[in-house]
Amino acid sequence: DHVTMLTNLSIRRIALIDELELDFASGMTALTGETGAGKSILIDAIGLLLGDRANMNLLRAGCDQGEVSGEFLLSADSPAARWLVEQELEDESGQEAMPLVLRRVLSRDGRSRAWINGRPVPGQSLKAIGRYLIDIHGQHQNQRLMQARTQLALLDHFCDLGPDIAELGRLSREIQADQQRLDEHRAEQASRNDRLAFLEFQLEEIERLDPQPDEFNQLHAELKRLSRLDEWQQVLAGQMAALFDEDGNAHDRIGAAEQALAHIADLDESLGPVIETLQSAQIQIAEAVDTLRDRLESAESDPERLATVESRLDALHELARKHRVAPEMFEEHVAALREEYERLEQAGSSLAEVESRLADNRQAYDRLAGEVSEARRAGAAELAARLRDSIRELGMPNGEFEVRLETSPALAERRGERGIDEVAFLISANRGQPVGPLDQIASGGELARVSLALKTLTAGDDPVDTFIFDEVDTGIGGATAAIVGAHLRALGDSRQVLCVTHLPQVAAHGHHQARIEKEELSDATRTWVRGLDEDQRVEELARMLGGRQITDQTRAHARELLASV
Repeated sequence: DHVTMLTNLSIRRIALIDELELDFASGMTALTGETGAGKSILIDAIGLLLGDRANMNLLRAGCDQGEVSGEFLLSADSPAARWLVEQELEDESGQEAMPLVLRRVLSRDGRSRAWINGRPVPGQSLKAIGRYLIDIHGQHQNQRLMQARTQLALLDHFCDLGPDIAELGRLSREIQADQQRLDEHRAEQASRNDRLAFLEFQLEEIERLDPQPDEFNQLHAELKRLSRLDEWQQVLAGQMAALFDEDGNAHDRIGAAEQALAHIADLDESLGPVIETLQSAQIQIAEAVDTLRDRLESAESDPERLATVESRLDALHELARKHRVAPEMFEEHVAALREEYERLEQAGSSLAEVESRLADNRQAYDRLAGEVSEARRAGAAELAARLRDSIRELGMPNGEFEVRLETSPALAERRGERGIDEVAFLISANRGQPVGPLDQIASGGELARVSLALKTLTAGDDPVDTFIFDEVDTGIGGATAAIVGAHLRALGDSRQVLCVTHLPQVAAHGHHQARIEKEELSDATRTWVRGLDEDQRVEELARMLGGRQITDQTRAHARELLASV
């Protein structure tokens, strides 16, 4: 029995279904019923669970809301279970097999809501986990089989080339990105060279003047001092006289005050600190006057220095003006110029690095693409042979199948993400008919059988454990239908298979069977599904064999079909 499978489907107020609960088992389940009974509704409902776009036309007439929920059982090591753990959406019941409940609600106002294990999620989350749960094969999927990219993906899957294709994709993307960098670099090269030359000229001019850090502010301070030298000397001399040299200077007057207070200190003990303060003041005045005298004696009128400072400031102002920056911002401006120059110079060396990496990646790509082509050619021959055998079993006894592989010059030049090959699946269903492309030769029924054959061949590598087949028996008859049924049953031995069919030879191969019925009520139409026991299966198969008139002969034929599986 399967550990990863769909166990229950619940549908409420969707299309013709008012309320439906359907349990599923492992193996192959045949879903049968009269035309128009609503088999496609089941497929659409499951599609909603897997994140298909919400179609409000699916809402049952007169209802504001409809919903679909599905219960699954997952093995703990399955891709779906790992995804749930990564998203922190796993059920925490502690069961050995991990339960999963998906729920989708449609509302008449156009809103669609989704839940995983009772937690609200965006619709994209259903699509993300859905690809690990169920693979629906119907008319749309069979149409995709005609696309070249689908055929190439199927061949690569058959050849087990997943890691190599991923590496080719990575190399291809890096090659395209580096090539774009080179193209952009070359387009900008002329303007870059002009800019470098201009920066070099500017920096040489700046280096000739060689401005020093904070030089502008320092020169301005010196100029201010030199231009007011007379005023400075007069103030220094005047204050030296007032503090120490002239009659009645501050130093002498403080000394007189100190002596007068000392004379009466024995009458007032509190005067001691005052006398000490005056003594300290005298000392500090004497020290201040010594400093002023040193400054005055060192200062000499220097007309040449004044002219030098003025000339240097004029040169700095002129350079700043040429660069259209304020003089006080010139230092930052020069740093920015040097940074730009270094960046543009390094662009050349980084370009060499890009060219080297591009050459290495191209070499690695070409080597791997060649190996992939060889593997594809070997795999194509084997896949074609096995598909030819399968379609001959599935009702095309004279069928031929070819997997044609050609190296594409355009892809080789471009180094595309999936390699350098183009693939085409070619088929001939009849003796004497040359093989041709699927989209030109194959009918809908033949396409469905090719799809079934492919699925049977690759099922062992498929991460999905539940397959749904719709319209797989289109355009086939009794003997071929039995073989199609046998293929589906064999697939059901290792996977859960749900098959919507109108052929009794296919339905008889099911491990289980359910009948979809449509009931006409007085005010509405209702669809419901009923699981069938052995006797009910005989009746249903007899109906499928003989139409509305069921005879003992058709019942006997139905029993033979069941017994022959």
